[in-house]
Amino acid sequence: MNPTGRLDILIIEDDADARDNLRDVLELDDHRVTTTGNAAGALARVDEARFDAIILDRQLPDSTAEVLLPKLRIAAPRTAVIVVTGYADIQGAIAALRQGATDYLLKPINVEMLRASLARIAENRRLALGKERSESAFRHLVEAAECMITIVRLDRSIVYFSPFAQRLACFSEHEIHGRDFLSLVAADVDRRPLERAFDLIAAGQPVQGLETRIARKDGTTRWIIWNARPLTDHEGSPASLLVGHDVTSIKEAQERMVQAQRLAAIGEVVAGLAHESRNALQRSQACLEMLALAVGDRPAAIDLIARIQKAQDHLHHLYEDVREYAAPFKLDPHRCDLAAVWREAWAHLEPARREKHAALRESLPEARLVITGDAFRLGQVFRNILDNALAACPIPAKIEIQASESHQDGSPMVQVAISDNGPGVPADRRELIFEPFQTSKVKGTGLGLAIARRIVNAHGGSIEAKQSENAGAVFVVTLPKGLS
Repeated sequence: MNPTGRLDILIIEDDADARDNLRDVLELDDHRVTTTGNAAGALARVDEARFDAIILDRQLPDSTAEVLLPKLRIAAPRTAVIVVTGYADIQGAIAALRQGATDYLLKPINVEMLRASLARIAENRRLALGKERSESAFRHLVEAAECMITIVRLDRSIVYFSPFAQRLACFSEHEIHGRDFLSLVAADVDRRPLERAFDLIAAGQPVQGLETRIARKDGTTRWIIWNARPLTDHEGSPASLLVGHDVTSIKEAQERMVQAQRLAAIGEVVAGLAHESRNALQRSQACLEMLALAVGDRPAAIDLIARIQKAQDHLHHLYEDVREYAAPFKLDPHRCDLAAVWREAWAHLEPARREKHAALRESLPEARLVITGDAFRLGQVFRNILDNALAACPIPAKIEIQASESHQDGSPMVQVAISDNGPGVPADRRELIFEPFQTSKVKGTGLGLAIARRIVNAHGGSIEAKQSENAGAVFVVTLPKGLS
């Protein structure tokens, strides 16, 4: 349609004089006009060209408006249809309106009424075109925005989920459209705040700065800050517009800052504390050894002494874990056999292995896994992973090590996957377990895997937790064969 108001019009009229008169009037008004005298010709013309308006005679030699109109609506769904009828056919005109006709005119046609009807059609076309352009611009803006934009009905069903939101939540459009926002996207712990927010929006109040987590399809979560407001009319009914900004990286940076401050404070205290505690523990150990000699003929006393010594050893290990994490370390790299490193670590865990009736299975390449690295530090990595696996596994514990060689960015690498038959690590904790002081054990500092990651990263490698095929945990350690 021409933006000046000119329309492409099809006249369907079997009376040649009436058809020609209409054509003359409309062409004088600068419209482009096509004519036909029957239904067959009308359908052929509609297939050939796109019209803004059709003037349809109620009675045709080969059809009627009631029969032809549904076919025209299918062939040209966006074309306005004006039905022309005689006084006796008024009921038929009303029926045509119910079938989707835009207007009806009585014969003989009043030219001014026809012009008024066509002017309304032209104005509606102009408004529709403006709306399409506005919606297209809005959609392009929304689709380019790096934030979650979603429109939710009052029943909390999702009617729009922006492309960025789909990527962030790991859902496709067909998976999420029409689904309940709270049950599909909201993290369980944050359902109540979101429910209250939806209640406020339904009452006509906007919501700003609401910080919640969303649950992604892969089981992980992201932190989102929501701003939301009510939409009084979205496609015929009220809805809520939610705009969410992903602040996960900011939250993580804040947590790392807090963690760094905590570790700095620990580092200031732990050096003196570890030194003094070591001296005190050594003195008490010497006293316990002397006491053991003095009561050597009393088994019950010897047993108590052994238990005290075990508690002291545990306390010593806790101090050493904290001291070791807080203090910087340097690698002492040499050529080492990686399999020999983890086998030595496995040997050191003999008490835990015996308690869990543990079996270790290896699947290795034919060539030896020789790398350049710090064997002592790498031993700490494998000892931590194996110790955690033994603690998590039921009896009998089944642990498997699979090793292979690969290339990454052109550099030769060794990948070691350690899997177990324990309960596995939930998806939302697979990164968290490498953070300091994160532990599910009754005893321990939660520094073991944090130290392991520091060591692996210092070697230029990576460590990650996954889920094994049998639902247990898998820790994958990837190391370069030579240090850069």
